[in-house]
Amino acid sequence: MSFIISWIVYLFFSDKKKYHFYALTVYIGIVLALITDLLMFVYPLWNYPGSKVEKFFIQLLNGFGLYFVVIYFFLQLLPKKQTILSVTRYIFYWSIFAIILELIYLYLGFIEHGLWWNIMHSYIADWILLFLFYLHHRWASKHLIINVH
Repeated sequence: MSFIISWIVYLFFSDKKKYHFYALTVYIGIVLALITDLLMFVYPLWNYPGSKVEKFFIQLLNGFGLYFVVIYFFLQLLPKKQTILSVTRYIFYWSIFAIILELIYLYLGFIEHGLWWNIMHSYIADWILLFLFYLHHRWASKHLIINVH
C-alpha cells in the first residue's frame, strides 16, 4: 500500500523535470536502505512481520517506493536560501514526518522494533540520514555533471 501511495504522490506532485538533479542521491539512499534491511536478517533491530519472502518484497517495495519518494521530495523541497538554521529546521520537519510515519507503521503492526532498537534510535538515524542526503546532494551538485542552479 505504501508503495502505491508513494508513487501516486510522486506522479502528481513531483517536479519530474529535475529528476536528474536528485537521482544519484535518491538511488544511493535506496541502496543504503536495502543493505540495511538485508542486515536485519542477521541482526534484527527491526522486523517486518511475515515470511522471509514477504519480508524481502516489503523491503524491496519500501526501497523503490517509500524511500525513493521521501528522499526525492526531501531534495526537491530544500529551502532556496540554505543557511545552517534553515537546513536544520528543514531536517527537523522531515525527521518529525519520518518518525510519525514510523509510529503509524508500528501501531498498525507493519514494522516491529527488535533487540535494543526503539523510536529514539530511529529519530536519531533519521537526522543522520537526512543530513547525509543533504550533504551528498550538495556535493553531487558541485562536483558532478548535474547542476541545480
